[in-house]
Amino acid sequence: MKDPKNLTISLLCVSAAILATILVLLHTSTPVQADSPARGGDYIMITGAVSNSLDLLYVIDLATLRVNTYAFNASKDQMLLKDQTNLAAAFRAAGRGPGR
Repeated sequence: MKDPKNLTISLLCVSAAILATILVLLHTSTPVQADSPARGGDYIMITGAVSNSLDLLYVIDLATLRVNTYAFNASKDQMLLKDQTNLAAAFRAAGRGPGR
């Protein structure tokens, strides 16, 4: 492989194979999968798989327009609050708030 053309073609083939693999992996893996929602009163609960080892529980409170995100900690056998989001503020910031 002393010919620079062969070296260049080889490097381009390897780069193309790496990029094609990354493209396939990006389109076949979905980061979050939501399951069917369950509704009771002013609450909607939805589970979502972030990875094979991490599931989240989203609880939407329709009375206060908030979403709480919980993760299960198996070592302590408890649900941990990971995030809270104000839906009214989020939709107002996006220009789709109530009254528009």
